[in-house]
Amino acid sequence: MQIPFRLFLCFFSMNLYVVSQTVNVGNTTLNVREVINNLSIPWEIKWGPDGYIWMTERPGIVSRVNVESGEKKVILDIQDLTYSSYTNSEAGLLGFEFHPSFTSNKILFLVYTYTTSSGQIKERLVSYNYDETLDKLKNEEILIDNINGWTTHVGCRILALDDNTILISTGDAQDQSSSQNLSELTGKILRVDVSEDNFGGIPSDNPDTSSYVYSWGHRNAQGLELAPNGIVYSSEHGPQNDDELNILMPNRNYGWPSVHGFCDAPNETNFCNANDVVEPLVNWTPTIAPSDIIWYDHPSIPEFQNTLLMTVLKNKMLVKFDFSDDGLSVINQTEYFNNMWGRLRDICVSPDGRIYLATSGYSWPSQPPNEIIELSNNSYYLNLNETHQKNLSINKIIDVLGKEILNIKDYRGIHFIIYNDGSSKKKIK
Repeated sequence: MQIPFRLFLCFFSMNLYVVSQTVNVGNTTLNVREVINNLSIPWEIKWGPDGYIWMTERPGIVSRVNVESGEKKVILDIQDLTYSSYTNSEAGLLGFEFHPSFTSNKILFLVYTYTTSSGQIKERLVSYNYDETLDKLKNEEILIDNINGWTTHVGCRILALDDNTILISTGDAQDQSSSQNLSELTGKILRVDVSEDNFGGIPSDNPDTSSYVYSWGHRNAQGLELAPNGIVYSSEHGPQNDDELNILMPNRNYGWPSVHGFCDAPNETNFCNANDVVEPLVNWTPTIAPSDIIWYDHPSIPEFQNTLLMTVLKNKMLVKFDFSDDGLSVINQTEYFNNMWGRLRDICVSPDGRIYLATSGYSWPSQPPNEIIELSNNSYYLNLNETHQKNLSINKIIDVLGKEILNIKDYRGIHFIIYNDGSSKKKIK
């Protein structure tokens, strides 16, 4: 579905300013703002507890981005460790995740590819500590090493769960049969203990207490999300057919490479019955290249509230999923922003409901523009602010230099109303 957009302009002090583009989602008008551009393949974006977007760029950079100013502060540069190539490659610094107790222990997790001394491409899970004083990541600790890698099909998302474990998606590294080999870590969902007592170890309640493997038979999952209903959803790339949206369950086989999508071919049916294969909720043929997924639950965009959103690369769009009450089936899917900003790699949401999209150009391998875009229902925040301010009293009114205005009736120009709770509102008279 093509969404129309408009460009609004205003004049102030005889200069021309671009206020915003807008797009419509149902009856809601969203303001569109570019937060930052000229990025180098932003792969993961997450809203941080400090109010910044934390971002990985595939060549080996981790940054904090100020969403108001667009300022980017590099807090880790491991380009000398990371294997990454712009030419026909998906490898590099990929997923990251905050530790469930990040606000107290300042630990986060990264996955990146690297080369061994013999030239083999491998993948590893590591942890870092965030030093607030230096505004840097430091003290790398390797948690899982020597995962077989390749230039493509290397995953990898990381998802923190509420039981002090993390899930990690690994691709099949172009070795399809490894997805069915439980002694290999490729083509799997892995589950890792990140508790203080067993940091980086195998959880005692994993399906096999001697293995990180949580589920298998995956091709290349690049989206993981824990919904409020407790269900973990996953998006996964197919070959030229059968991209998938799945529900992840422990100790289950998802079929690859013997099964593509649903168990609907004679040879697939036999394999599914013999291996108790989990079928997807949704599949796409031809493929659309699904990327990350996130649960949206904020009233500022009512059309998206209590739904799963998925960024899409090849088909360059955002998809919304509506679920049954139990969350076990998709009852509707809707496409938005088709071909509007190119390939959509990742998505994150601020606590006040603003959506941020990381783009990856218009073709593969990733080409410019690589940017972060903000989608915001500004009228919602204006109405919310006005409702809030109706319950406040004015403390004072000041001009742009901070001088109190005693006679506002005769004043002309920019001024600020300061309320009794310390909040303020800019006015022009």
